[in-house]
Amino acid sequence: MTTVVVLVIGVLSLALALYGGFLSLSITEKLDGDEEEKHSSEQRYYLLGMIGIIVLFARILAVPLFFWMIQSLVPYIPGAMCSYGVINVGSPYSTIALVLKIILPFVYGLWLVIEVSNRKQPMLPLIGGLARSFVMILLPLVLLDSAMDLLLVASIRPVYAPCCSSVYDVDPPFSPSALFGTQVGMLIVLITIVAAITLIAAQWFESKSRYLPSITLILSALVAFLYLITLHDTLAPLVLGLSNHHCPYCLFQEFPDTAIFTGLFWIGIASAGWRVILDMVWRRKQLPNENIAGFKDFLLKLSSLSILFSMVSLLSHILITL
Repeated sequence: MTTVVVLVIGVLSLALALYGGFLSLSITEKLDGDEEEKHSSEQRYYLLGMIGIIVLFARILAVPLFFWMIQSLVPYIPGAMCSYGVINVGSPYSTIALVLKIILPFVYGLWLVIEVSNRKQPMLPLIGGLARSFVMILLPLVLLDSAMDLLLVASIRPVYAPCCSSVYDVDPPFSPSALFGTQVGMLIVLITIVAAITLIAAQWFESKSRYLPSITLILSALVAFLYLITLHDTLAPLVLGLSNHHCPYCLFQEFPDTAIFTGLFWIGIASAGWRVILDMVWRRKQLPNENIAGFKDFLLKLSSLSILFSMVSLLSHILITL
C-alpha cells in the first residue's frame, strides 16, 4: 500500500511540476512587458505559488513515506534483515533516491520559505527569481526525484540480498571508533552535543555580530556531519547492544523513536539554514525586514527546539545503555 502511495505522489507531483514549469516560462517572458503583461504575470505567479506549495510539500511528504516503503519491502527480499537489503537490491536507483531524500527537501523548503515571505511584500519583488528558479532548478530536481522513486519500485525483485553485517560489521564506513577505539566514538558524541548547543546559542545572538549568520551556516553543516557519524559510529552499536554492528537501518528498525528524532534533527538544521539564507536574500534585495520578522522568529524557535530535543534523545539513549 505504501508503495502505491509513493508512486501516486511521484506521478502527480511530476505532472504538476511540468505544468508549473510552463507557468514559470510564461511569467518570465512577460515580466518585462507592458502593465497588462506584468499584471498577467502576477496572476500566473499566484497559481505557480500554489502549484509549488502542493508539489514541494508532496515531495517532502514523500520522504518519510519512502523510508516506510523501504522498510515494508524487507520481508519480500530473501536474506534481508533490514532496509539495507532493499537498498542493496534496488541499487543504484535506491542509493540515488536515498541521497536525494536527504538533500532535496532542504532545497524544496528553501523555495517555499522564500515564496511565502515574498507574498508578504506588497509589490511581490521576487517574482522573477522564484519563477526562474522553479523552472531551472526545482523542475529538474523534481523530475530526477520522482524518476528515482519510479525506477526503484520497478527494479525491486525477490532476489537474495546479503545481510547488512557484511558491510557494517566487517569494514564499517565512517566509523572512527572501529579504527581508534570506543573512546574516540564517545569523544565525537560529546563534540556533537557541544557543537549543537553552540549552534542553538549562535542563532539567538546573531544580531550581536554580522559574522554570526555565516557562522550559523558553517555550524549547521558541521553539526549535521557530526550527527551522521555519531548515529552510525556510536549510537547504533550502543543501542543495539552489538559492539561491532554499526548499521543505522537496524537502529531505526528496532528503535523507531531514533528515526523520528533523526528527522526532527534534520528539521532543526534545515530551519537554521532557511532562516539565514532568507535573511541574506532580504538584505541583498534591500527589502523591509518587518514583514518577515514573525516568520524568521518561528524558524528560529523551530530550529532551536528541534535540535535540542534531538540532542536530549541522543544523550538519553546513550546514558541508558551505559
